[in-house]
Amino acid sequence: MNLDLILGAIDAPTARRFVEAARHVVDALLIEAERVRQVQTPAPLDYAGSAGLSRQSPPGGWISSDELRAATQRMSEALAAEKWREGFVAAIAAIALIGGGA
Repeated sequence: MNLDLILGAIDAPTARRFVEAARHVVDALLIEAERVRQVQTPAPLDYAGSAGLSRQSPPGGWISSDELRAATQRMSEALAAEKWREGFVAAIAAIALIGGGA
């Protein structure tokens, strides 16, 4: 992915809206992660050998809340400073971190 090419093709208002939307997605993930953490119970023991979904982490591990908060912080700072290029790059990095591609 050539970010310079993409950045040259979008205007500031579009980049701003994209960064704001990406930040909302990351915020929603943080809220949901906290909700799940509060209600998660220990994994059930399956004595019959037909357990449900695995609770093991995926290859590469889980995304930490700290990583998501850092991404939100970078996007917020870019929005506040009206640095659309930095905000767009931070938003793309957050989406890649979440699993939206690289």
